[in-house]
Formats: sequence, structure tokens, C-alpha cells
Amino acid sequence: MTTVDTPRRPLALAPDARIQFVPGVGPQRAQAFERLGLQSVEDVIRHYPRTYLDARRFVNIADLAPGGLVTVKGVVRRGAAVRTRGGRADFTAVIADDTGVLGCYFFGQPFLARTLVPGTRVVVSGVVEPLERRMQNPMFEVVEDDIEQLMHAGRLVPVHALTRGLTARGMRTVVRAALDRAVAAVEDAVPGSVAAARGLLPLAAALRAIHFPETDAELAAARRRLAFEELFLLQTVLGLRRRALQQEGRGFATAGPGELAARARAALPFVLTPDQDTALAEITADLRRPLPMQRMLLGDVGSGKTAVAWLAALHVIEAGHQAAFMAPTEILARQHGRNLAAFGAAVDVPVAVLTGSTPADERRRAARLLEAGTPMLVVGTHALLEDKVRLPGLALAIVDEQHRFGVRQRARLAAKAVMPDVLVLTATPIPRTLTLAYYGDLDVSTLRARPAGRGRLVTRVTREDRFPQVIEFMAKELAAGRQAFVVVPLIEAGEGPVASRVSTRSHRAAEDEFQRLSGHPHLRPYRVGLLHGRLKAPDKQRVMEEFAAGTLHVLVATTVVEVGVDVANATVMLIENADRFGLTQLHQLRGRVGRGAHRSVCVLMPCAESNPLAIERLDVLARTDDGFEIAEADLRLRGPGELWGVRQSGVPRLRLADLARDGELFEEAQASARAVVEVDPGLLREEHAALKRVLQRDYHEPLELAMAG
Repeated sequence: MTTVDTPRRPLALAPDARIQFVPGVGPQRAQAFERLGLQSVEDVIRHYPRTYLDARRFVNIADLAPGGLVTVKGVVRRGAAVRTRGGRADFTAVIADDTGVLGCYFFGQPFLARTLVPGTRVVVSGVVEPLERRMQNPMFEVVEDDIEQLMHAGRLVPVHALTRGLTARGMRTVVRAALDRAVAAVEDAVPGSVAAARGLLPLAAALRAIHFPETDAELAAARRRLAFEELFLLQTVLGLRRRALQQEGRGFATAGPGELAARARAALPFVLTPDQDTALAEITADLRRPLPMQRMLLGDVGSGKTAVAWLAALHVIEAGHQAAFMAPTEILARQHGRNLAAFGAAVDVPVAVLTGSTPADERRRAARLLEAGTPMLVVGTHALLEDKVRLPGLALAIVDEQHRFGVRQRARLAAKAVMPDVLVLTATPIPRTLTLAYYGDLDVSTLRARPAGRGRLVTRVTREDRFPQVIEFMAKELAAGRQAFVVVPLIEAGEGPVASRVSTRSHRAAEDEFQRLSGHPHLRPYRVGLLHGRLKAPDKQRVMEEFAAGTLHVLVATTVVEVGVDVANATVMLIENADRFGLTQLHQLRGRVGRGAHRSVCVLMPCAESNPLAIERLDVLARTDDGFEIAEADLRLRGPGELWGVRQSGVPRLRLADLARDGELFEEAQASARAVVEVDPGLLREEHAALKRVLQRDYHEPLELAMAG
């Protein structure tokens, strides 16, 4: 009896099986994958390529020409291991087709003698050298009659992130093995009805095509499907959080009639802008509803967010409640406290300041007032999150600079009372898609216009060799009674990982620059101060108070001055090594000047060895002072994960979705997520079971907050 062999199907693996069980991996090699954060079979399947090499151009050997990635199909005519004069073992082979022969040279790979033996049919992809008719280290693949299953040559070749102990070829092989054994079992979090409505590929097909696409169109469809999935998951979590907050109604409004805010507004030394009027109207409308407010006040540098927050706080204080204003740094908290206390004195509203360095007797007095439920405003830092700080009458929590806090910190502050209203302030103009992506549980009010009466702000990009002229200009401003900031990236010479790559002269430290400027001939008549994060809190406060009072003329600082520091008399800011900062951070730093009536100048001085691209980036700041335009440029250049330097707590990084170009896809994902949350807020339906399981696995912390309401 004759039997016919049938191809054996690979043994299936569960997606959550450890990677060591993928054929060809094993326990020892698994350690290399784990260095990339790849522990399970699904982790490998989700290890998307970072780019692709287009090796689909097949040519005859006789038609080969230097330059460009091309592919040849032929037979190994001969091959041999060779040893160089330096003792390195290499491998050389000759490939032939019907039109000619091609030499291939592989550095440090003598073991290929066991694979590329004479008579072997191969596909080779590479670039032909102009002087010698050969390819160096080409991609290759041994083939039988069928070349449809090529992985390493003759196709769109995926390029994955690697680590020590892993090769590009080995990674592709393991990814293919994982796909063959587990892709059909990978749980699809996107409900079938959503996938059908949006015209998405099946998940298994998309995962195969993202690694080994046959065509450009297939790759685009796979990327769209998987990027949609990332955005849909994120927006579902935020949608659940938003709904939970909306359903947690207090049953009472927190706003008074507004007479106190009207008196305070009349006492302000400036007139609100139309943007401020609109934002305040939106906030007070929220405060008058019996549902807790969750709103972000998004404003450019110097647009007047603090004034809006102050007037909002007065609405709840007038109604007999308390308001808390939390700042990211002690310097900013004390500055807000000082300014708001002055405003409060005009309308007889008590304002207390609680920070880590608040004297014990002052802290006890404030604690007694707060525990008694006295209608008032308390200003502080993370100290307001401490369990021992009791705020029983809290009705409005104002969080300044949200990017310094995560979702959990915001929730802890809100938990100090029965669902207070929450107003988040940020001076970082956030691109619309990024705002919705990371803060989809917040309504947004926007301030674009700067208050009237402020002087013109000019930005210049200049070389290091112009430093003497910059200091001479600074001295003239100081002689006219103005003040200046000098910002440097580091505290001490040689600090941090960047310092190992950049010369100490180029990457000057704050302490070195303080010493240099203190002794500069043009600056000798003036006092120079130093401010950085390692100073003790009392020393920081002393320096800032002296600078605010005008007894310090030049302040050398690190980015501790980035957020909110307000000295209207400062008209010069010099930012050294400016190419080491992101555009948004530079815009924040620049915002420390131009806050008074006088013309101000910000000088961006890149490192001497900066490349033209870095200078081009800085020119964006010289062309515009529109923070929203700058934020869009920063998003394109740096990506969403690094826009602020600190990411939302518990939010996984987007691997494929690109918020700078996927705005339309994002809106589709958000609409689909909100529709799911609307009809099934508990994700109890069978069609949403997989979605809930994936969220519980990958978004545990934010989902916990969402489901907890």
C-alpha cells in the first residue's frame, strides 16, 4: 500500500506561552528576547517591524548596476571560508544565473559554508559595489521551487528592533514561527461589529501582514487595522472613566451666584480676554450642574490660566465650599500662593499655602481651618495628596500642569471629598489629537490670546561665538533696570548620560556658568544668582524671592524655571545648548520673559557642533510664538511619548498609531469606543468579552480607575 506524505501543520502554542517554547528559541536564547521586553509568544507577534527594506526588484545578473537594492535568483556555484590578514574568518560565494555570475562576501560568517553549498538555489538581495562586481553582506534565503514564502530576501523585508544575541535573520525566523503557531489564537479586542463597520482586516491577517506584507496596499491595511486597535483600546478606557465620573452625580451644584467672583474680577489689575471670558463661562456652567466637572484649561504661555482658575474657585467658595490649587513645584506653589493671597485680600477670602517646607505652626493653623470646613482656597504641591491633609469641604480641585501628574494622582486628590469638580491647567499647548488621546476623559477649554498690555517678544537663534555680544546686550538691559535668565541643561559638568557624549565646554553646567558669569566684566556691577533642583527648598525660595524683588539681576538656572515662574521685569532669556531641548520645552522656557510691558528677547544658543537639522528646528521658534503651532511641530519631530518628558500613568505606549498623521483614524477609533461604552458601560455583553479581557491585561491601572468611578 502506498502512502502519500501530507505537510505537517506546526504544533499550536497559546499566545501567553513563554517565548522559550517557540521552536529555535529555548530557555537560554529566551533571555535575549526578554531584554527587549518580549516574554510571551504574543509579545513576539506584537513586536512590530520598525521599518522595511524593499528587495522586490528582481534583475538578471547581467543587468546588475551599482547602487540601489536589487534581488537576484540563482544557484551557488562555489563557496569557501577565507581568513583575512587580521585573522578574521569570512565567507565568499559565487552565485550564477543564466546570464552571468555574482560574487557575494560575508564578513565574519564562515559558518555559511554549511548552508551555501554548491548547487543550492538562493535568492540574494543587496547593493552591488561600484568597483567590484559583488555584494557585501547581502540578505539571502535558500529556496526550493516556491519562493512565495521568502522571509529574508526578495520581498518587503521586515526590520525589527534587536538586542545583543539576536540577529535580524533570527528575529524574522522566530516571528514567523510564532505567527504560524499562535496567531489564530491571539484575542481580538476589537468587536466584530466595529471591525466590519470600519472595514478592518481580520486580526490574524493584519498581524501576518504587518511582519511579512506581500504588497504596499496589504502593509497599509495591516498598519491601519493595528493602529486602530491601539487607539480604540485607549479611548475605551478613557470613555469608561468619563462615563463613571458622569454617573457619580453628587446631587448638588458647587457654584454660588457669582457676586464674589464679580467683585474679585473688578479688583484685578487687568481685563480678561475674550478667551478667558469663554473659558470661565464654560467652567461655571459645569460647576452649576449636579455632576462633577472634569475639565482641562489648555492655554498658551502667558494666556492667563491662573486668573480663570482663581475666579472659578471663588464661585465654589461663595457657595460655602473649599478649593484646592495643586502646583507641580514648591517654587510655583509659593508664587501662586503669594499672588492669590493678594487677590484674596481684596475680597476677604482666606488663602493658605501648604508645601513640604511650610512651618509647622502655619501648617497647623491652615489644617484647623480646613478641617473645620472653612470656605477658603488652599495652595500646595504633592503635599496636598498626603493622607494627613484633610479637606472635608473640598468642592473644586485645580491641578496646575497636568503633565507633571498622572491619572492616579488626580484621582487621589479627587478622593479627598465626595467627587469634587476637577480643573486641570496646562501651559503646554497640546495638539488636538494628543489632547483627545491622553485626556479623553476631560472636557477642554482653550486660551490662545495673550492679555493686552504685554511687550513684544523676539526670539533669535545665534552661534556660540556670538556669546560676548549676547552678554553685552544683556548688560545694557540690566543697566536699563531689567533682569535676565540664563538657562543651561545640567547642574554640574559631566552629569548625566548626555555628558559622556558631549564635551564639558559644549554642555556647560549651571554651577560652572554661574561662576563664569559672576566674574564677567560686563556683569560685575550686578548680582548673579543660581537656581537648580538640588538646592534645598529654603534656598530655592530665597533665590526666587530675591529675583522677584529685583535684588538679583541675573538668574542662572536649569529647567526648574520652566513652569510658571513669573517675573514681569525679566526681559532677556539666554538658553544655552538649546538644541538639547524639545521645542515645546523651549517655548515654555521662553514664556518666562515677555510678561511685562517692555520688549523682551529670547536668545537660543545651540552647541557649536549642532547639525543643520537642529538649527532648523530652532528656527521654528524664531518664526512663531504660537504655542499650538509649535506643539504640532514638536509632535511631528519627537512623537507623543516624549512631548512632555512624563507620560500618563498606566497608559501603554502607542507602537503603530502616529498622532501626528492619524487624526482621522483616531476620530474613528474614538467614535467607536464611545459607542461601545454608551451601550455597554460594564462591558458585559458577549461581543465585548474579549475587549474587557485585553483591557484588564494591558490597561489594568487606568481600567481599575475607570471601573472604580
